[in-house]
Amino acid sequence: MERILESMKSEIVAILALSPDRYTWKGTTTDLLEAINAVCMGCDLCDATGRCYSFGRLTHDVCLRLNLHEPHNPRSYLSKARQRRNLHRPPFMRRYALALETVDRPLFRYIHAVSLEREQP
Repeated sequence: MERILESMKSEIVAILALSPDRYTWKGTTTDLLEAINAVCMGCDLCDATGRCYSFGRLTHDVCLRLNLHEPHNPRSYLSKARQRRNLHRPPFMRRYALALETVDRPLFRYIHAVSLEREQP
């Protein structure tokens, strides 16, 4: 479990290093918020000033970098995910662990570069 959390933490740190407005998240908001929550609960993640990230601040910063609308109540996504656990698909941590066996950075499968080309008039 610790290896999974460290991998997830390194991916979140890499996402925080991305330039805003250049990338977009193509996965589900719930999966992204579950990853953010796991990192907040299981790891100490600090910003450049040395302050530890809270769930809300980390959610804001990650959503900003991935051009994702920040949910008004991100914790509601987590509670809904807990309620539907194992009904339609396995829990996020299990899916992440399985993906980690074949891919180095599973979260980055859902991050796509935004085309910077402008339409010609």
